[in-house]
Amino acid sequence: MTTKNSTFGKLTVAAALCSSAIMCATTASAAGFQLTEQSVAGMGRAHAGAGIVGDDVSAIHFNPAGMTLLHGLQTTVAGTYVSLDIDYKGLKGQRENGRDKPATVPAAFLSYQVNDSLWLGLAITSPYGMRIRYGSDWAAHERGISGSVTTVDINPSIAWKVNDYVSLGGGVSALWTHSKIKSGIPEGVGDGQFEYKGSDWMFTYNLGLMVTPIEDLRFGVSYRSSAHVTTRGDYYIRGNNYMNGEGDGKGRLQTPETVYISATWKPIQRLRLSGLARWANWKKFENMRFSMDDPNNLQKTQFGQMVSIGSPGLAGMLQTGLSNISIQNDWKAAWLFSLGADLDITDQWTIRGGIALETDPIKHQQLRTALIPDTKRLWLTCGLSWKPTPKWQIDMAYGHIRGIGHRDLYQSDTSNVKVGKFEKMNAWMAGAAVTYRF
Repeated sequence: MTTKNSTFGKLTVAAALCSSAIMCATTASAAGFQLTEQSVAGMGRAHAGAGIVGDDVSAIHFNPAGMTLLHGLQTTVAGTYVSLDIDYKGLKGQRENGRDKPATVPAAFLSYQVNDSLWLGLAITSPYGMRIRYGSDWAAHERGISGSVTTVDINPSIAWKVNDYVSLGGGVSALWTHSKIKSGIPEGVGDGQFEYKGSDWMFTYNLGLMVTPIEDLRFGVSYRSSAHVTTRGDYYIRGNNYMNGEGDGKGRLQTPETVYISATWKPIQRLRLSGLARWANWKKFENMRFSMDDPNNLQKTQFGQMVSIGSPGLAGMLQTGLSNISIQNDWKAAWLFSLGADLDITDQWTIRGGIALETDPIKHQQLRTALIPDTKRLWLTCGLSWKPTPKWQIDMAYGHIRGIGHRDLYQSDTSNVKVGKFEKMNAWMAGAAVTYRF
């Protein structure tokens, strides 16, 4: 009875730590669409070996089979501070920066070893996020003015150690998404601004496999499903020559499905080398579609009434266009390749570093928007761990992401006319995490 009460008490304390992260995560957002900042220790080695290194509880998110490396009851609470520099220069000399306020990406994890072959886990993360903002009247406002995506993913998981060589894991996620998008009105339906705010819940799942052929060598493969995001919220048209108004609306997009292929090896006792290949199927991200439930909520301006009298068909086309906004993306699958190393200086101190290259998901450069101005990126990261006692571990990491690929911006998604270039697409990240082993 004493043992059961003790275990229940530990689980209660650990669950309280994890649940506190939900309150933090409801305000989480960061530049970029897909976030990889769930693990601070992992960030220090550019996420090489994601999920199978065994030095933090974030395995639940990256590869749930990796939970079988964690002993007893463990919990981690983490936060990563992200700052952007999205510096744009137009061909006519105009300058703008999409940098918004820096954001924090929180995460919390709980892993419990039930017996020698069964583990239970809970991850609370923000797997997708974006925060970018330009001036409302900047030169390329038709390509985007501001955008933010906030997500909270609650992911319970289970892992099974089949034998000393093979482990399996899986979980389901309740994913909450809140988005805000503002852009200039696309060509063909006048001027003004479009804005949408909406949120909703959806469900995804993740699976993992870990193989340990020899004691110091491990391989892992994991899969996270895509999410069909359909949010409900408020739809606005403002400052248009023909029609303006607001009403209920929907927002639709699809997140990428993701595969992690990882490996980690200890050639000597104090050195670990790791690698990662991550495939993200951005082909799913064809467009972002927004629609107003009742187009009659759009009220005609005086000029719009004249157009309606003179050409009812044209007025109907304008109403349809203004109540159904689509931002084309038509991306392609992208890869991230990373290499990292961990060196145990002493039993208490570990230092690590990593490098990664991420390919450009934008298939046609004319489709680059100012809301998500992605490109090929180079990652450089470093970090350290301190274990003051066997129960406590403190991780810190720093990373710099530099855009090194195409950065041109075009007049529209169907135009070959270049209007400017993003001279910088850089991000800085600093993270800290605390792990407690009960």
